[in-house]
Amino acid sequence: MTADRVGVFRFYPDSGWDDGEFVSEDVDPAFSSAIAEKIHDHCFGDQFANQYQAGRVQNVTDIHDAGLSDCHIQILSQFQVRANLVVPLLQGRNLWGLLCIHHCRGPRQWQDMEIEFVQQIANHLGVALQHAELLAELRAEVIERQQAEQQAQDLNEGLQQAVIELKAVNQELEAFSYSVSHDLRAPLRSIDGFSQALLEDCFEQLDTAGQDYLQRIRAASQRMGQLIDDLLTLSRVTRSDIHKESVDLSQLADRIVTDLQQAFPERQVMVKIQTDLIIRGDVHLMKVVLDNLLNNAWKFTAKQPQAKIEFGSFIQGNGMPAYFVRDNGAGFDMAFIDKLFRPFQRLHGMTEFPGNGIGLATVKRIIHRHGGHVWGEGALAQGATFYFTFAEEEVSA
Repeated sequence: MTADRVGVFRFYPDSGWDDGEFVSEDVDPAFSSAIAEKIHDHCFGDQFANQYQAGRVQNVTDIHDAGLSDCHIQILSQFQVRANLVVPLLQGRNLWGLLCIHHCRGPRQWQDMEIEFVQQIANHLGVALQHAELLAELRAEVIERQQAEQQAQDLNEGLQQAVIELKAVNQELEAFSYSVSHDLRAPLRSIDGFSQALLEDCFEQLDTAGQDYLQRIRAASQRMGQLIDDLLTLSRVTRSDIHKESVDLSQLADRIVTDLQQAFPERQVMVKIQTDLIIRGDVHLMKVVLDNLLNNAWKFTAKQPQAKIEFGSFIQGNGMPAYFVRDNGAGFDMAFIDKLFRPFQRLHGMTEFPGNGIGLATVKRIIHRHGGHVWGEGALAQGATFYFTFAEEEVSA
């Protein structure tokens, strides 16, 4: 089969089959090339695209006698086409383009054998287009996976660097803790010891003011020692490894309250503990959390004649449980809520309620290490409630 021009025409994606260009051709040198020529046919998409997608073959012996529209004749004439044979190129079920056979020297009657031959070629090209699309998708997926692997590698390298830096910070913290524990305790012990020796050996030689000064020096050095102990405790909570297991919070709370009742038998406190509150966490750290919260509740209800303390849980709007310790004690002003969980921040005077203000800061760090949150609500002389949550995987013990 011979022809003046054989060309592959491709529609532009998302053009509605009204625009495209010839992407490949074999043309007789006597006629102009159609390659890369942009063609717009505003009628094709609306009137003929669905027909070609269904397999229509256009067989025109003479474009001037085939009843074609003027715009169609004009498009074909610019490429010297007199007779043409057009077969759809389907990529799967999508009309990708057209296989065009042009006769330019004059009219031509296309034979059935020629039409069948062109259809076979178009079918083979359609299969090749489908394979090309699959290959392109595969290449894109390979590139995407390579990029993902590279990102994962970069992330791993970043994490490894972060781990190295974190280890260095922990080593510095350990060195600092050692220095605080040993280098600061020695002079404090000396101050307290010599102050005590002065009181014991020179008591009669001191006036009342001197005795009072020495007592204050001893009290200040002892308080400083307690602050150092609290600081070290907070540091250990931050750096210690977490060993998760099933933890019965209800049993821990019950033991802590029993110890408080035995230590303060003169107190009559109504305590309510919800049973079977079980999570996954570090049992030692969970004891520290409840110990701080329940001891605070016990302490701040000391002036309440009918003291009440409750430990329980409820389901939040997101379906996850939250746990709480509630009391009817001294409470606090919500205007100072931001200070509540900071180390060494106190909302009550030392003479009113003793303590160093480290307990709630410790609670916050432990809960955060378990993937949860902690917050408080209260009002002066109306009690306080402290809430805490855990990460989802830690409440399904």
